Amino acid sequence: MLALPLVFVDFSSEKVSVQENRMLAEYPKLADIRNKPETFVQEFEAWFKDSTGFREELLSLYKAVNKKRTNNIIQYTDGQYTFLIGEQGHHYFAYEGGWMISKFQGKKVLSDRQLSSMAAKLEEVKTYLENKGIPLVIMFCTDKESIYPEFYPKSIKRGPEPIQLDQITSYFQENTSVDVFNIRKALLEEKETYLLYVVSQGDLTHYNQIGAFFTYRELMKHINIYFPQITPYEPDDIDISYDKIGIPDVTLKSGFTYQKLDSSFFPDLDPNQFSTKKIIVYENINSDLPVILFFSDSYSSEDFIGKYFGQHFRRAIFIHYSNIRRFKEYINLFNPDIVILESAEREIRVFANFVIEIPELP
Repeated sequence: MLALPLVFVDFSSEKVSVQENRMLAEYPKLADIRNKPETFVQEFEAWFKDSTGFREELLSLYKAVNKKRTNNIIQYTDGQYTFLIGEQGHHYFAYEGGWMISKFQGKKVLSDRQLSSMAAKLEEVKTYLENKGIPLVIMFCTDKESIYPEFYPKSIKRGPEPIQLDQITSYFQENTSVDVFNIRKALLEEKETYLLYVVSQGDLTHYNQIGAFFTYRELMKHINIYFPQITPYEPDDIDISYDKIGIPDVTLKSGFTYQKLDSSFFPDLDPNQFSTKKIIVYENINSDLPVILFFSDSYSSEDFIGKYFGQHFRRAIFIHYSNIRRFKEYINLFNPDIVILESAEREIRVFANFVIEIPELP
């Protein structure tokens, strides 16, 4: 059974997959083996995946499998992502290579060298900003399994408490003077009342909008240390509605007082320099408010916490942290009153590498 698809590899050209509505990859040029070996390997892999024998039949079989069954050993892929099916139908994002499973099992996320290097750099950043009168806050957002470990597949052994994210947070709290926290405790306090991540449909890679609201509120507790005049929103200030499959939408009862600016608003900023996402800026109608600058990922997008900070600040500026090497340039350009560094739990290794590579600050 394993050999038959290999025996019947399709060598024809200009193939089309009706099920996927796309042209399939062509066989690479043999000359690239010598001239462009890396390109050849990538193109050969794409061709081989698209040309395996009985591919259309296997796709049909895959689609016929009921992905909602509660067998807690099964994995399935949805596009480029891999998911696990846990207890009571809960699905969990497993990431490429399944390293999030290892994290759930309690295996080390960051090396001692990464931790110490990152701690030293964060202390350097804090000192640099402090000399300018700008406070710094570091926030780590949690993966679903850190809040709902009880529904994770029982076949995968859970690591001990405290989990790796809590250990990493404690290390920074004990070895730096930086305001560093993660949102796990805050979300654990709310999980009995609210569903904070989707069960099996919708966005499985983030918290839902209710989880985002309580993340925002936890971050505001830290921001209020520096700006006590800002009044955070409470659950009574929001309306929660649900679509037909139970995914929540959160809106402010008071409505919004900000607009999104085009990146061309800043003439000194090249919009093509951002390697992952364009800059996002929200401007409030109240010009007396302070300015907040985020180096963050998708957990801080407008769909999640961004919309709340657009309400509280004259400008709320969001830049993906992959551009943090130009940290000093952005501080001088945007002149923020407070800086937030945010990373998802699953991306903390990538985040650490970018932070470590911030050029030396005066």
